[in-house]
Amino acid sequence: MSFIVVLAKITPKKGCRDTIVEISQELIETTLSEEGNIDYQLLQSTDDDTLTFVEKWESPEALQKHMASPHFQNFGGESADFVENMEIQVLNADEVKL
Repeated sequence: MSFIVVLAKITPKKGCRDTIVEISQELIETTLSEEGNIDYQLLQSTDDDTLTFVEKWESPEALQKHMASPHFQNFGGESADFVENMEIQVLNADEVKL
């Protein structure tokens, strides 16, 4: 099975991690019901306040549709003042059969 993996690493501004997590709730809930979404999680580092969205999509088209969605756009606008840095990595992946 082939799919798209997105790792979106967010470094919050000092004291803003909880705000970003709060803002993320609607984005996550809505995204999980999107056509073409396989998985969508927000993880927190145990070493610092870094947050990472780990996403799996059936196709590039599904990911593009998500990025154009109102809930994705709203998250970007609402979280912008609380984010120090964001790094995004997109991978084309095949499941390894063991």
